Amino acid sequence: MKRIKFDESNRSGNILHIETVGCVVNIRIGLQSMIGEKVTSVEIIPDHNAEEKWKLDGCNNNRIIKG
Repeated sequence: MKRIKFDESNRSGNILHIETVGCVVNIRIGLQSMIGEKVTSVEIIPDHNAEEKWKLDGCNNNRIIKG
């Protein structure tokens, strides 16, 4: 496991972009909700070039569909 400390003091801005086998992960920190609460957004983008097919299940989770 690789551990990265990522907070609002980073020089790279508010987004951490991770590319790995099968997906891309974008983490945005320091955002605000509509009522002013601090929030973090995590976006997982499937790699559509992978052999497996990705679909959303009934709970809006990505999962691999074989075949």
